[in-house]
Amino acid sequence: MADAPEESVAEIVEPEAAAPAAEVLELTQEINREETVTSSNAALSGAESMISVESEVAARHSLSALSSMIVVPESGEGNTLEDMVKAMLKPMLKEWLDAKLPELVEGMVAKEISRITGGVR
Repeated sequence: MADAPEESVAEIVEPEAAAPAAEVLELTQEINREETVTSSNAALSGAESMISVESEVAARHSLSALSSMIVVPESGEGNTLEDMVKAMLKPMLKEWLDAKLPELVEGMVAKEISRITGGVR
């Protein structure tokens, strides 16, 4: 390694810097998006359809049934998944708390009284 000629960083970088700059291509042809969409739709609606009419009707019916199940939030409620979960869990949580909370509080109070009084009842 000691016998190898020392090259400076500038000498190593110079060949890369000497490379010609990449040419910038300019796009000159304009594409009308409406024509592209129309032609692709025409190809799909032609005689060579991917699915039969019966399959299309069944799919449309299933999708319309699915879209009728959309839950519309009441005014003041958000439309996020978190908001919908909160709205659905609130009645269940209320029912559980009404059934279990008095028993839980009574047990905790009795345990704390027992701890304070040294276990004497």
